Amino acid sequence: MTLAPRIYATIQHLFMKGIIETVELREKPEQGEEGKRTYLLTADGKPKYALRMDTPENVAMTEQLHKAYPDSALLPKILYADPVKGYLVQPYVAGTTGHDAEGRGSKKVWLPLLVTELLNRYEADEAGGKWGRLTEPCSSWSEFNERELSKARENLNGLQPAEDCERVALLLEPLANTGSKFLLHGNMDASSFVFQNKELAGVLESKPTAGPVLYDLVQAFCSTPDDLSLEVLFEAYSLLDEKAVDQERLVQEALLRVYCRMGQCAAENRNELNEYAAAWQFWRMLLPEA
Repeated sequence: MTLAPRIYATIQHLFMKGIIETVELREKPEQGEEGKRTYLLTADGKPKYALRMDTPENVAMTEQLHKAYPDSALLPKILYADPVKGYLVQPYVAGTTGHDAEGRGSKKVWLPLLVTELLNRYEADEAGGKWGRLTEPCSSWSEFNERELSKARENLNGLQPAEDCERVALLLEPLANTGSKFLLHGNMDASSFVFQNKELAGVLESKPTAGPVLYDLVQAFCSTPDDLSLEVLFEAYSLLDEKAVDQERLVQEALLRVYCRMGQCAAENRNELNEYAAAWQFWRMLLPEA
């Protein structure tokens, strides 16, 4: 593997600087996006550190996010960030990912914890005109939503009625006004959550995003196909410090995100698509008439 010499040199560098102890290299079997790879560094046969190789832009933005919210127990600390932003080192967070339905436990339990331990620590960030993914910024939150819906429309073509997308599109105008902008984790996907004994222990693999706190809340709510109920959503929202919208607006946000989540599952051929499609039969009844 062409990266191996660089990886071993990096490990030696980290050891010499006293960042890590003597370790062995074990690459995680799952690979991330292009140009992104995570290695596990083990000590005494047990994973101890995560060495995350990424683009300089992504590393810099991840570091920015962690520096903004250092007190959240759900964001693993950054032990070291490469000065030229080629990688960063974090403690390994043991547990199972949110893809394991049995291991993650009830959304009624872990979603409120996510709100109190991470989302309520978010701070308004009005600097600059960027919205959406900081690696692919938009000029407005409305443009970001339009991009997301456009991808979902393409991915669900032939799988869901075209009328549903037309009705979801009617939500874009009322969702355009977001209020304050925050620096968000931006990747509230089940694969980014780590659970220990059915309790949320960590939120990894950030995709820093500029937008309303509501985005991360609803993305997390939509990140698994179970418990996609108004009761679970309303209860979690009641714990949010940044209550900038009423329940009608909250439901509108959920409608857009559930639909987009279906599109993501279709694009990635996830087995959960059928479960999301079943849940959608309830949510689509709340859509405005075309």
